[in-house]
Amino acid sequence: MSKEAMAIVVFGAILCVALVMFVLERRGVAARRAARGGREVDVSDLIAFGSAAGDANRNRAED
Repeated sequence: MSKEAMAIVVFGAILCVALVMFVLERRGVAARRAARGGREVDVSDLIAFGSAAGDANRNRAED
C-alpha cells in the first residue's frame, strides 16, 4: 500500500471516529434535555449560581 493510500485510510478513520463522537454527543444532549423536561439551563448561570439557577428556570417556566 502506498503512502498516499495509507494517509487516506488514516484520515478516513479519524473522520469516522469524529462523526461517531459527534452523534453520541448529540444523543447525550437530547437525553439530558428530555430529562429536564425540555428546559434549557444556561451553563453560565449554573457556574455563577449553582443548582439554584436550574430551580429558578424551572419555577419561571411554570408561572
